[in-house]
Amino acid sequence: MVGDYAPPRPNRFEIDMGAIAHNVGQIRNLVGVSTKIIAALKGDGYGFGLIPVARTVVKHGVDMIAVADISEAASIRLEGIELPILLYAGNPFDIDAVQAMEAYDLMPTVLDISGAEALSTRAQGPIRCFVKVDVGLERLGTLPAYAAALVDAVTQLPKLELVGLYTHMDVPEGGVDDYIEWQWKAFDGVCVELDSVGIRIPLRLISSSAVLRFSSAFNLDAVDPGHLLFGLTPAGPVKQDLDLKPAFVALSSRLIHTRIVERNEFIDFSPIDLRPGDRLGVIPFGLRDGIAGLTCGEVLVRGRRVPITGRFSMEHTRIDLTMVPDASVGDEVVLIGHQQGQAITLSEVTERHNVPAIMPALSVGSGVQRVLR
Repeated sequence: MVGDYAPPRPNRFEIDMGAIAHNVGQIRNLVGVSTKIIAALKGDGYGFGLIPVARTVVKHGVDMIAVADISEAASIRLEGIELPILLYAGNPFDIDAVQAMEAYDLMPTVLDISGAEALSTRAQGPIRCFVKVDVGLERLGTLPAYAAALVDAVTQLPKLELVGLYTHMDVPEGGVDDYIEWQWKAFDGVCVELDSVGIRIPLRLISSSAVLRFSSAFNLDAVDPGHLLFGLTPAGPVKQDLDLKPAFVALSSRLIHTRIVERNEFIDFSPIDLRPGDRLGVIPFGLRDGIAGLTCGEVLVRGRRVPITGRFSMEHTRIDLTMVPDASVGDEVVLIGHQQGQAITLSEVTERHNVPAIMPALSVGSGVQRVLR
């Protein structure tokens, strides 16, 4: 260590910020200039890094940002980013939370009348807010039958300024047209009911990434893509063609140790499948780095696939180098990405673990060096 600098462990998560910028442009081309793009950056920017991603999407023309946590919104504000910030549903309206929402100029989400009243009572001055309707996800939001009454109540409460109405559709794989239409009609019915009593909603929002890929018919006043910003594939069918680029470039480490297996005793007790004469390698990428959800069971070494062997430890993972006899300490080991014409793809990893496309980036530990391109 020299001064305050400590060299990082040789683990790298390579992120293509240019791909994110390109994807913002593709989304803009799809929705046009009259529809606002609200960049959904929850979960530390889907694991790609909240602040660098926020800077990139702001530079390339999004109109607003959405996050789920007040702390993430505060980080964005402290970076000097002044775009409107939608605070997704799920935050309490206690005194401390409301003070933070006001201090950082956030637009919280109201789900019911008790929440609206708490927000109104505890706010010191005018506070802009959204109302969320649950049309099928069965998670957060007022039901369509009660939405118009809630919106009307919000418009009557002191200190509250209604900015918008939104929902998140449930978009499963296969045979969804009627189901999507049913959800759309539920949301549109709320909007029609509000129009009939003279309540104007400045921003209506229904299109997340999955909906954007399904149809442009639901773009309305704003869209809030998350997956698509990073070139990730959400659930649901693809009916809209987008030329997206992956932001997830590669995840890699380096060999820190190699040796030949010489053990001949108590082999059955070994934590790995031992065969005398085999060659083992070790990389400093373990459970603390997210290895359990970041591998398809193999890695690339010198352009060859080799198996991971044994249990993961907190800081290390063993690999079988028997088929790569020339591998040596310092060699690059690729968990996800390309090497010498070979590749281990994100989809291999997500399919092995049966998880959504967002999981690998979210799983990369904070101690893994982020390398921005």
